[in-house]
Amino acid sequence: MTNHTLHPNLLARLFADGVGKQPLAEIGPGALTVYGRSGPHRLLHTQIEGVRVERGLFWSTLIVQPQTGAALRLAGVSKSAAQHFVEAFAQAEQDYKAAVLLLKREATRATVVAEWVQRAEAGEFWVAHHRVARAKSDTAILAPVLGIPAQEMTSHPGLIAALRVLQGFASDPSGFRSRANETFVDAELKRYDGYFSTVESRPLTPAQRRAVVVHEDNTRVIAGAGSGKTSVMVAKAGYLLHKELCKPRELLLLAFNRDAAEELETRLKERFGLDLRVSTFHALGLDIIARATGTKPSLASWAGNERELTEHLQALLTETIRDPQTSDAARAYAQSHFAPYHSPFEFKSEGEYYDYLKSVDMVSLNGEQVKSFEEAEIANFLCLKGIPYRYEADYPHPTADAEHRQYRPDFYLTDADLYIEHFGIARDGATAPYVDRTEYHAGIQWKRDLHRTHGTRLIETYSYQKREGTLLAELERQLRAAGVVFNPISSEQALERLNSGHRIGLMTKLAATFLQHFKGGGHQLDELRGKVRRQGDKGRRAAAFLDLFEAVYDRYERRLQAANEIDFNDMILLAADHVASGRYRSEYRCILVDEFQDISAGRAKLIKALKDQGQGHRLFCVGDDWQAIYRFAGSDIALMRDFEEHFGPSETVPLDRTFRCNAGINAVATRFVLANPAQIKKTVAAERASTGASVLIHRSGENSLDPVGDAFSEIARRADGAKRSVLLLGRYGFQSDGLPWSAIGRDYPNLSATFKTAHGAKGLEADHVIVLGMQSGRYGFPSEIVDDPLLSLVLAAPEKAPHAEERRLFYVALTRARHSVHLIVDDGLPSVFVAEIQGFGVDVETRGVASVAPVKCRQCKTGIMLLRSGPSGNFYGCSHYPRCTRTEPACRRCQRGYLVPDPSGERHTCNNGLCGYSERACPRCGTGRMVERSGKKGPFLGCTNFYVSGCKYTEDL
Repeated sequence: MTNHTLHPNLLARLFADGVGKQPLAEIGPGALTVYGRSGPHRLLHTQIEGVRVERGLFWSTLIVQPQTGAALRLAGVSKSAAQHFVEAFAQAEQDYKAAVLLLKREATRATVVAEWVQRAEAGEFWVAHHRVARAKSDTAILAPVLGIPAQEMTSHPGLIAALRVLQGFASDPSGFRSRANETFVDAELKRYDGYFSTVESRPLTPAQRRAVVVHEDNTRVIAGAGSGKTSVMVAKAGYLLHKELCKPRELLLLAFNRDAAEELETRLKERFGLDLRVSTFHALGLDIIARATGTKPSLASWAGNERELTEHLQALLTETIRDPQTSDAARAYAQSHFAPYHSPFEFKSEGEYYDYLKSVDMVSLNGEQVKSFEEAEIANFLCLKGIPYRYEADYPHPTADAEHRQYRPDFYLTDADLYIEHFGIARDGATAPYVDRTEYHAGIQWKRDLHRTHGTRLIETYSYQKREGTLLAELERQLRAAGVVFNPISSEQALERLNSGHRIGLMTKLAATFLQHFKGGGHQLDELRGKVRRQGDKGRRAAAFLDLFEAVYDRYERRLQAANEIDFNDMILLAADHVASGRYRSEYRCILVDEFQDISAGRAKLIKALKDQGQGHRLFCVGDDWQAIYRFAGSDIALMRDFEEHFGPSETVPLDRTFRCNAGINAVATRFVLANPAQIKKTVAAERASTGASVLIHRSGENSLDPVGDAFSEIARRADGAKRSVLLLGRYGFQSDGLPWSAIGRDYPNLSATFKTAHGAKGLEADHVIVLGMQSGRYGFPSEIVDDPLLSLVLAAPEKAPHAEERRLFYVALTRARHSVHLIVDDGLPSVFVAEIQGFGVDVETRGVASVAPVKCRQCKTGIMLLRSGPSGNFYGCSHYPRCTRTEPACRRCQRGYLVPDPSGERHTCNNGLCGYSERACPRCGTGRMVERSGKKGPFLGCTNFYVSGCKYTEDL
């Protein structure tokens, strides 16, 4: 029922006696109010006999006739306004009568809902989102009743109070829910204080207790390393049963592996003496399919086993390469699409381009480390076409002089006596931003003239041909025109090339990860091909990969069908389909999921289908997105991070305390992982205090210290004879090779040491942790084997932060320790993670500092100058070698340091703090140094950049 107000018209306000701007009458909920000179008169609908209009010459008069007493005359109303008011009153009267009938019919509903609201406000139970939605629906039905005046309900005194309660609820349902739940939590924590203090070996923390009593439709508990998430799972199960929120058979606990499931099952049995259903997703899926179909399916031997799956897929990929009908797809991918292509023109510096080449392992099928993607593609083409060549071999005619090295053409075709030069220019002749155009084109002309002078045949290719998609077609045309014989290598030879360069291993790893997300996400090849077509030219690589993937996938599926088996993804998706279709009826009212950060799209679909089978069913998930490290196995961190988006209205409870790591380790690990802004923010406090540095960086340093031995010595010192456990962690398994196990056992009998990979250590803990191989590089930590962009076809959204999963993996490594973490940095370039945490303050200590500070290459800008040895002694060379050939002499005094400019720019001083040797800077170029040389007229001073950039500045001695 809406209000309707009647106002006098303009003529009446101007000429009628006593008529002003104030309203004449108003229709409100269940009543009509008349505004006269003596004040407002409110008449209920039951007190009014009728309302009519008396028309005049200039305006009309509205006449309200009460059941008793004289009529009320409201003059000065326009004819149309008066008529509309009469019609509105008639409608209001009709609505009022309907509301009265509704009140009689729905009196019980109003009383019940109001009683529920009052009980909720008193804190008797948790108010879930679905119950608020139901109450809002009931209140919407009763909305007309809420407008009935209290005077009309003298015969229903209980309803007056009920409707007032509903009016308060309807005005702010969200605020009602928040207030009611806070009241409930406060009361419930007091009611169950004894239970929470004794259910586990140590009393639950306030955050753990809150997680247990929250009974939302969907609850996400954000755990931390060592925060007692298993205790929360155990306590939650007992709480649900004690409160009779579900029966034992209606409770399901899910874990990701058998060991975790058995631990939960044992602890529940010990605490409550009940055999509750604790299952892995594997076992649950098989059980659902068996009950829905009457037949338990057979699971492939490689299902759920990463190593066996990889071996199986590699065998299928090998078959694909050997099979003439599918080998073309493998050859095309290996030749031109083995890595994401980026043009040199996309980078600001030479070093940035070299960083890209390094990240994708830019090696040809013949094993050469080439200087560009385009050169790799040409080399692969020549290899697969059976055209013998030598990469960057010395030109047969001498060209070296005091300022230039010997000329080395990109490719020399040995059988055809033909050279290929690939020039990095655009169609308009432009060069990459970091390349001097004039100098580069002069070099092109020099090479052309040289070949012309010596009568050697030269074929040219260009960067713009790659971007236009014509590079190999144009190369083939020129080669055939030059009489080059094509003799494509056999499938066995192609397989040998792929194996020798580890390319097949990379292809297999990508196919395995792609397969997990492809099947787990329920994708179809046609769907992905449509997505690729919309990418246009940018989708060439994805299209080539899908051709290869389809060939392998068809073999994979045929093998399953022939054996009448299913894999893990089939099992999960089939189970989800049986649940969603109703072929399987779930009895589980409450589902508790452990390690939720490892959830995949398929598992999420199954969980949601189980929960959606009944209103009021609850989903309770415990996980730590900071420890999400199984993307390669199909996990999708977005499912936990965007929990409500995937599962519906939810409540989030963070666990804010760690019982494992001391305060120092916890502070370093938390600050480190939160450098990725996409991680869920939470504050974690440590129960265990720390004194001094808890994270130690051990470097070999000036005295060639053994960093692993130094770490064990420090751990032994801190242990002071007590028995302590030491967990050695590597990014890769091979990093355990060469560890002196017998010496460790002999020298430190009180320390028990074991080795695990960082992935394999998930869920473990030790007194002390030693992380090996904290170096930069492809097999460093972080690993520089980057996630392939092709995975974006089957993942919701790629992570934007660099090293996102590697950062979480390092967090896992750090948080395995109770007392101290020791990071091992051998000679070479240290990990960027080490450099990052060195500035974290008192919690981090560096032992055996680096002998010299790293210096960036002046030529490529991103490479690091590394100390190397040669026939003439020590020198510094760029870490991007052989792509960047920049070298600098080592300090002439200590033979270890690197001469760097002083702030004044007048001298270059050795950066070895134990040396201090310096040389005068070249007055002309500034970057070179003045050193003594010998000439025809005797000794003189010359710039060291003479051979590097041609600075010819000299001085007489």
